[in-house]
Amino acid sequence: MDLKGFGRKMTIRADHLPEAVNRIVKLVALAVDQTIVLATPVDTGAARSNWVVSVDSPKSGIIDPYSPIEQGTDPSKIGESANASRALDQGKGVIQARPPGHNLYITNNLDYIEDLNNGKSAQAPASFVQLAIQQGIAAVKGAKLDTGKK
Repeated sequence: MDLKGFGRKMTIRADHLPEAVNRIVKLVALAVDQTIVLATPVDTGAARSNWVVSVDSPKSGIIDPYSPIEQGTDPSKIGESANASRALDQGKGVIQARPPGHNLYITNNLDYIEDLNNGKSAQAPASFVQLAIQQGIAAVKGAKLDTGKK
């Protein structure tokens, strides 16, 4: 390959780089969102429901549980998966629509989410948020950064 051919090859790769990086960012965000939502302890459904994904700035405010659960009820017996599914659907939609170069935020504004992350619930280990981030990154390690033809 001559220098001109090499230059064309690098230009093609550079042109595709924003889309390739965006694909990897989306993979990481989807993995982190799924891991964090599913790792969140469940009592009333509010904590899982309040994981919200946004672009360019974090969301503020609190939302009601998608499928409220009476406090103290065994969540596995009443289909708590509805809260997780709705939270994951919301996140997936925002993540998939993310334009290249824009920041993604995964937030939870409940006043007790920090207590849960500090180990207040026996349902999840302390630092489950940080663990979710690590697991999400690990899930896409080795993903190929495809920037065009070879």
